[in-house]
Amino acid sequence: MGNETANPQSNYNFGNTAQKNFQGMVLDTNGLPISGATVTIGANTVTTNLKGFFTFKNASVKENFAHVKVTKSGYVNASRVVVPTNGMNQVNIMMIPVTTTSTISAGSTSTVSLPNGTKVKFDGSFKDSNGNAYSGSVNVALFHLAPSNKYLNELMPGSFLATNAGGNARVMETFGMLHVQLTGSGGQNLQIANGHTAEITVPVDATQTATSPNTIPLWSYNEDTGMWNEEGTATKIGNVYVGTVSHFSWWNCDVQFTQATMKVTLKNAAGSVLPSIKVTLKRSSQAYETYGMTDNTGVASGIVPAGEILTLKVYDVCGNVIYTSNVGPFSAGVLTTLADITVNPPSSTNYTIQGSLKTCSNTDVTDGYVVLKSVGTNSNYFNYLSVPVNANGSFTFNTYSCTTNPQFIYEAFDYANLKTTGEITFTASTNNVNLGNISVCNSTIEFVSYKIDNQPVVYLIVFANAQWSGPSSTPNTLSNQLSVFAANGPAVPLFQMTQNNMMGVAGSFTTDYSINLSSVIITPSNGNLINTISTFGSVGGYIDFNITGTFTDASGIHTVSALGHVRRTL
Repeated sequence: MGNETANPQSNYNFGNTAQKNFQGMVLDTNGLPISGATVTIGANTVTTNLKGFFTFKNASVKENFAHVKVTKSGYVNASRVVVPTNGMNQVNIMMIPVTTTSTISAGSTSTVSLPNGTKVKFDGSFKDSNGNAYSGSVNVALFHLAPSNKYLNELMPGSFLATNAGGNARVMETFGMLHVQLTGSGGQNLQIANGHTAEITVPVDATQTATSPNTIPLWSYNEDTGMWNEEGTATKIGNVYVGTVSHFSWWNCDVQFTQATMKVTLKNAAGSVLPSIKVTLKRSSQAYETYGMTDNTGVASGIVPAGEILTLKVYDVCGNVIYTSNVGPFSAGVLTTLADITVNPPSSTNYTIQGSLKTCSNTDVTDGYVVLKSVGTNSNYFNYLSVPVNANGSFTFNTYSCTTNPQFIYEAFDYANLKTTGEITFTASTNNVNLGNISVCNSTIEFVSYKIDNQPVVYLIVFANAQWSGPSSTPNTLSNQLSVFAANGPAVPLFQMTQNNMMGVAGSFTTDYSINLSSVIITPSNGNLINTISTFGSVGGYIDFNITGTFTDASGIHTVSALGHVRRTL
């Protein structure tokens, strides 16, 4: 992280430790899923699957603070800080590719620029991660994040929660962010040398020129704590902010406000909760709204400015404002729960899609799942839904579209018989679509199953991802590690296995493993397992594994078994 100023402990009210559920997707800046990304919440870690999907059940966080971190080689480290709700918290993250803007030489003064006026001026002094002086070429990757960016919340790290120089919790309004990554000729991370600085220039959005102060605090992001720290100031010169920094991570030009916390539940006129609805807040002089999405229980929560009247708006999926009111002022450091808000999204955008799954022998599928996604982008890259079937095989989706006669793709799964429909495209010519009886008869290409003691077998056949990182010459990167992830959807069980010191050939392994069975974590310290990998194919081929043994927890010793037949993607 570099040389972050050691700010005093924040007085933010983190609350007590709590168990919360999270799901989300990790996409790149083109809206494409990123598979194999490592997602961490506290001590729990999972890997995104081929669809970029991840889920956590009963992750230990704070009542008012959950820090979600995502890493993958070739991308800027990403994170999200949320005030978790009691429902399934949706955390959508976009990762920024590390793209070299310019290559400069250590020992020489250099300026690296982007076309929009973003600049960094270096004095030529750099160090490596061990603090040793570095000489040679330096690859500089710049990324400017404007407040007007449609995906600001998904691209920025953390949240707008910060700790000022006095140790006080603050919520911020951004006037522009900058990320700088420095790497040496061998791919090693670099920083500005001790006692040296760089000058940064951050452009101001045209709509913020009139409200941007002449001097603004600078804030650096701490990847470990998930907080922004006040560290110096920047001065407005024309339409840019210019400041001096002593290290690089994310930098943010922001004004600050005393913070409060707000929660609200959205329902329709029938009293049903409304998930995945956008709720925004804005001060009267603020150029851009900040926003959050309701969870599966219709609840939105977040950190907001205290002591001010704010304009709250609710948007439908097509970006139309369907509710507006003033809220606040809120008391500093206090959680305020607003009265429930009743809204009715236009019926023209609402689509109800239902059907029933049948086995090959035309009986009800009693243990299954259906995945639905829209074709194209519905004004948002994050447009994936999934639901389990009822006891009689039936399912219902309530979704949205902004176009006439929209197209959707569904895929249905029968766990018990390991069958699937494959992906099927259909057109919703009315707002209520009944797909009728759907025969689920195609053999699944991939599956993972596991069983604990005498509990029912858990089948995971919707999403699977298997990757092996072979020997690496790049410092600080994993090598000889097999990672397998499988899940059925956002709110159902998952399987994750990491097998270290796996040399790329089939064999049996009893050490160097970590297995996550829907938050049941098994490692050599509490488990006695044999992981037999009978087939280890090349990329595009299959990996077959069989895990058997026991593990111990607070309730005693348990037996466990798992089988997998998954396609290798790396």
